[in-house]
Amino acid sequence: MHLEKFLLILVSILACNTLTLKSLDDEWTLWKSDHERRYSSPKEEDVRRKIWEANWQKVTEHNKLADQGKKSYWMKMNHFADKTANELKLKSCLRNSTSQERNFKSYQGKKYQTGPPNVDWRDEKCVTAVKDQGLCGSCWAFATVGTIESRFCIKYGPLVELSEQQLVDCDYYNGGCCGGYPSSALEYIIDHGLMKSSKYKYKGYNSECRFKYRQALQVNASKFYDFRGEDNIASALAHDGPLSITFAVDVDFFFYDKGIFDGDCAPYSNHAMLAVGYGAMDYEEYWIVKNSWGHYWGENGYVKIKRNVNLCNIGDWASAADLV
Repeated sequence: MHLEKFLLILVSILACNTLTLKSLDDEWTLWKSDHERRYSSPKEEDVRRKIWEANWQKVTEHNKLADQGKKSYWMKMNHFADKTANELKLKSCLRNSTSQERNFKSYQGKKYQTGPPNVDWRDEKCVTAVKDQGLCGSCWAFATVGTIESRFCIKYGPLVELSEQQLVDCDYYNGGCCGGYPSSALEYIIDHGLMKSSKYKYKGYNSECRFKYRQALQVNASKFYDFRGEDNIASALAHDGPLSITFAVDVDFFFYDKGIFDGDCAPYSNHAMLAVGYGAMDYEEYWIVKNSWGHYWGENGYVKIKRNVNLCNIGDWASAADLV
């Protein structure tokens, strides 16, 4: 009798494992199709499948906790799901400047009133569509161009998509796909102007500079600056418009889906993004941030990040320019 019960339990376990494997097979096939994955050999696919399964387990366990209210954000199996943690960390695209290069200016010099409780510049139609930097470490260019696109729209009216590739190819002070930082990119833009993205399309790799001055939108600015502090960033964001921020991205951030991110951070800032607003949900304050990893990442390319705790160094370094 005991043997029959044991065999019945064993059969049940084997059946469950078989169903789980079949389900994973189906999900793997669907994921490859959705993200257009083609591997060079069966051996490479087997390696990527194992990485994908480990990430699937991680995401599944995290989301169970989120469903129970024990986590404030959810994760998803996006286009990073077949990458190892070390591969994801190689996407760092922020070149840290020296103390001599970084000239921080306090935002206290501007006499701002307290901003409104909620700000979202997307409502004013002054934020361009989410873009994808691809394999190029050009986040610094996307964050900087996004700042100019939005502030030009706020100041003058039209929303114009400008060229990140121009910065990648022509801003020699920065490192193209090997990283850069927004404040020096702002200086380049003010000195040279920016061509429209339709005239200088994004390639996602370093190439020869094809800048044409006569086709460039000239950007007149009274000053450009770096500043610190989440209160200062919020004040500048509310009164002047979107600005670039830096963030210490760790592995979990790559799999963000929705909710307010408050996960693990890298030891230092390694990514630049565009802050477009802020708000609160259930008394939890957050930033609204536009990323450059495509619309399929996060909340249609955006992320809510916990605010006023300097999460992942988000308040350490912001860059902007005053257009005139």
